[in-house]
Amino acid sequence: MVLDNNTFETLFYEYGDRLRNYASMYMSDSYMTGDVVQEAFVRLWEKYEGKDSEYWHPLLFKMVRNRCLDHLRHLTFMGSRACVLPQNSNEDRLYALDFRTDDRSIYDDLNAEVRRILDLLPEKCREVFILSRFHDMKNREIAGALGISEKTVEKHISKALRLFREQLNRNGHLDPVILILLMLS
Repeated sequence: MVLDNNTFETLFYEYGDRLRNYASMYMSDSYMTGDVVQEAFVRLWEKYEGKDSEYWHPLLFKMVRNRCLDHLRHLTFMGSRACVLPQNSNEDRLYALDFRTDDRSIYDDLNAEVRRILDLLPEKCREVFILSRFHDMKNREIAGALGISEKTVEKHISKALRLFREQLNRNGHLDPVILILLMLS
């Protein structure tokens, strides 16, 4: 559907309240949540007016989330406590339906990033990390299976996690917390 006045108005009335609720998961100030949602709608109109898509609402949710995180970073840098991170990551599942169109690409991007970083690890370190994180083996089990000490297993896992953290922070692709949560689920 083409983003024209009618489509824009429909999106506003259909998703405005949900977007404000979604923003309130990140921001405690109701005025800020309203501003963020308004900014998202304005940006949508300015950037996509006249363009055709079936998926305007997932884009709006992404825009709101990104604006919230931008405000959070800014306020954290300025020393303010006006924003909060969601208390329960399960709350985000409430809005997951709005992102269905991008689930596969987000998952694929995440997998590609994990594979890229895994490829940077030395062979033994990668093997230990995969057994630990992807095969749910305990350090003692890994040590026995590979014929190394538990201390060596711990060092390999620490090295791998440090590399993941460095790479993700350097490249700015993913929030390390999100990656770790996704690796655990």
